[in-house]
Amino acid sequence: MRGRGIVGLILIVVAVIAVYGYFTAVNPVTKYIKEGLDLKGGVHVVLQAKGHATAADMKKAETVISFRANKFGISEPSIQLSGSNQIIADLAGVKNQQQAIKLIGQTAQLEFKGPKGNIILTGKDLSSASAALDPTSNQPLILLQFNAEGAKLFAAATKQYLGQNISIYLDNTNIQTAQVQQVIPNGKAQISGISSLKTAQTTADLLNSGALPIPMRIIDVSTVSPLLGQDQVARSAVAGLVAMLLIILIMLGIYRYAGLIADIALAIYLVIVVGALIAFGAVLTLPGVAGIILSAAIAVDANVIIFARIRDELRAGRTIGAAIDHGFKNALRAIMDSNVSTVIAAAVLYYFGSGEVRGFAVTLIIGVLASFVTAVGVTRYLLRLSEGTVLVRNPKLFLG
Repeated sequence: MRGRGIVGLILIVVAVIAVYGYFTAVNPVTKYIKEGLDLKGGVHVVLQAKGHATAADMKKAETVISFRANKFGISEPSIQLSGSNQIIADLAGVKNQQQAIKLIGQTAQLEFKGPKGNIILTGKDLSSASAALDPTSNQPLILLQFNAEGAKLFAAATKQYLGQNISIYLDNTNIQTAQVQQVIPNGKAQISGISSLKTAQTTADLLNSGALPIPMRIIDVSTVSPLLGQDQVARSAVAGLVAMLLIILIMLGIYRYAGLIADIALAIYLVIVVGALIAFGAVLTLPGVAGIILSAAIAVDANVIIFARIRDELRAGRTIGAAIDHGFKNALRAIMDSNVSTVIAAAVLYYFGSGEVRGFAVTLIIGVLASFVTAVGVTRYLLRLSEGTVLVRNPKLFLG
């Protein structure tokens, strides 16, 4: 059992080192992580509604601007409502202010095209679009209502293209294609084959807001240089490495073998955090980097609480195995309370914040969840794996 524990621990360490080596030297992980405006550079734009604007008007304007930014291939644009009448657009990778102004200020063009690309009717011929569920199949639909002129044009088109496809384009991008199954003379149509009700609602919103629903003016435009971001990234990387190195040395110095286990768990924590950021497509900002470092400290703090409880159990005369079990059990409540309160605070920041504040909140939540998994799960597993070795059975080597 001792031999198996040592071999298993060595294999885990080798696997962690191999992962770090591969994603550092062979296939750098940085190319998979999306960078925010402060790291990549770009343009920051603030738009404000002219006159009175309802919440619905602002939401539709946000949808249109988001669609335009995504259509132009901007890397993870951040389009967010601010207050009751402003929209903040952070366009990472856009270097030209005029390009940004043109991008979000142009008039959207809505067009219905026949199978050969000919324009049948445009957004001016559409009265409304709405999402609904088919009462018989319960499948999502988009319901269209044309005005008088649009009804005539659409009736003629459905008669001409019966059994063929009619496509809907917004800003020259195809957002929906549907087959004409019957002649529609009353100016009402429905689009089926939508993947979800949410998609149907989003598409309906785009159709309803082919142009910005309210006039807006740009009140602030600023360019963020990527050189500034690169300098800050370099400083943050150095600070992060120094912090991690100090944590590793302190844990080894105070807790000996248990500290080594905590350091291995911390390395696994970083792998989990980076993997989660890539999997969820999260955008990394400088405050996000701070969130990762802060959650790493939380992960180490959880291990400190666990080791303190294990020490108490050993002093009470329990065996190594019983001390580990009771130590984790007694520490779990404190760790849970700390992590839950941190996640709640981060969730509040995300809900009420915007831009970089949200980036910090996202990475902090991911980091806290990862720290809980590594502190409670990985650390316990590694201690159990090496329970029969002299490193654990010798109190001085185990916990110092």
